[in-house]
Amino acid sequence: MKRIIANLIQLQNVDTRLDELKLQKGDLPVLIEQTEEDLAEKQALLKELMEKRSKMESDRKMFEMEVEASRVQLKKYEEQLYQVKTNKEYDAISLEIDTKKLEIEGLDNKIIELLENQEAIEKEIEEVKQEIENIEKQLVEYRNELEEISELTKAEEDRLHQEREKIVAEIEPRLYAQYERIRKAKGGVAVAPVRRNACGGCFSQIPPQKIVEIRELNRIITCEYCGRILVWDESE
Repeated sequence: MKRIIANLIQLQNVDTRLDELKLQKGDLPVLIEQTEEDLAEKQALLKELMEKRSKMESDRKMFEMEVEASRVQLKKYEEQLYQVKTNKEYDAISLEIDTKKLEIEGLDNKIIELLENQEAIEKEIEEVKQEIENIEKQLVEYRNELEEISELTKAEEDRLHQEREKIVAEIEPRLYAQYERIRKAKGGVAVAPVRRNACGGCFSQIPPQKIVEIRELNRIITCEYCGRILVWDESE
């Protein structure tokens, strides 16, 4: 049991140091993650805008072809108008001419509207491209800054991770799961030393009999208030 508790203490010390090294990086990991999400959103928006622009361009060309076809047909109707022999034929062709002119006018209006929308979307595309460029620059700065800090701590982090793996391998899985659960719930501290007859985690007073049991190292004892694993601080 003494070996088990010693492993838990050692594991907590390693994790505490890893947390300290993580704190040196500040908010950079979070900022990088958020910036990457922002970049992905802007890139998705840009793709959507460009697809809209492409469809507008396709629709405009289609309308222009329809206008051209309608103008050809209109010209034919106008030529036929001079060849009619009855008022009925004249009225029928005149109706076709008026209908075709309205059709061309409607298509022209659609083309104008599309051109205006294209102009607006082009402006929006340029704005989003600029935003993407700015975000990419910021992301590079964050990554470079994090890399500089990581370079300073990498050797120690690697050593600590290797040490941690060795310690964890010696701890019973059930006990390690308990340790991790407490650590996650209690701000990274699962093992707390007893100091001045109190829990070093929540500072609650511990009964004398329980302190004796903690010092004997015969079993795992947890704080009845915060749930942390209690160990004896030899400096006491």
